[in-house]
Amino acid sequence: MTLAFGFLTRMCGALHRMCGALPRLVSITRVIFATSLLRGCAAAAAAGSCAAEDAAAAVAQPDPLLSPCVQLPSSGPPVGTSAHPLLIGASPGTTGTMSLYFALKALGVTTVHYSRAFNATSGEETTSYREGGGPVELLRPLFKSSHPAPPVDREAAHRTDLTYLSATDALIDTPTVDLFFELLAAFPNARVLLTARDPAKWAASRRKRHPFDQAPLFPLLGFDAPVGALTEEQAAAAFALWHRVVLGSLPRERVLLLDLFGESSEQLWRRLSAFVGRPLPAAGEDGALPPFPHMQYGDDVELDAGPS
Repeated sequence: MTLAFGFLTRMCGALHRMCGALPRLVSITRVIFATSLLRGCAAAAAAGSCAAEDAAAAVAQPDPLLSPCVQLPSSGPPVGTSAHPLLIGASPGTTGTMSLYFALKALGVTTVHYSRAFNATSGEETTSYREGGGPVELLRPLFKSSHPAPPVDREAAHRTDLTYLSATDALIDTPTVDLFFELLAAFPNARVLLTARDPAKWAASRRKRHPFDQAPLFPLLGFDAPVGALTEEQAAAAFALWHRVVLGSLPRERVLLLDLFGESSEQLWRRLSAFVGRPLPAAGEDGALPPFPHMQYGDDVELDAGPS
């Protein structure tokens, strides 16, 4: 797996230095990357080489190959840029993104999760569940018009001035993985939240719950790869490698990696609160912090899917 990561980062660096040959090199990169991902990397991910503790170690002691300037090929300069310090949740769903949403809400951070939005100024919260699901209103320009689970419209996103998303302070879950590098370009002061999970467990759950959603990383390289069309080993490899790519794409002080499945509530609250610059939630009479949110998707739907 280390060799695959090293090759990918070196190749991406070469793409930046050899702009004249970009179309041909991108095609070569896509073929080689797909081959390595679907063969060698799958076995490595299944063996747990990119589990949460490995990713956390990469944040603490970054691999020298994971240069902050490494990025995958992009579609060009952004339509607009903003100094707004947007928090980008760069992990796919089924990693605790809804739990992270409720934690940010508790800290008073205006946050948009694919299907739910909270305005910290007004205290208002909206969801799309009563309309059958899908993206909340703010995100709809970035999706195709199909329903109830429309795919990200990358062409429309590339034509859009993404700085309109400065209406929120945090953006997590879909479409952040699909548009990660576009968001980084539009918000150069952005910081990133990653929610780690064992890749094999993520793949098993994601394929069962969201089989038509795109696997991480593939769309950025021009592949249509619904996670349900991959084996669990392939999906796990894509997930593990995606986190490595994110960790290698910006300085470590701009990334917070949380393991909602392994860290204690106190650890999660303290690390998240410090990163977003908000006070800790009020402690109970015993002096302990409240439990960190651990929402299941079905539990969340039930909160707002009742009669009007």
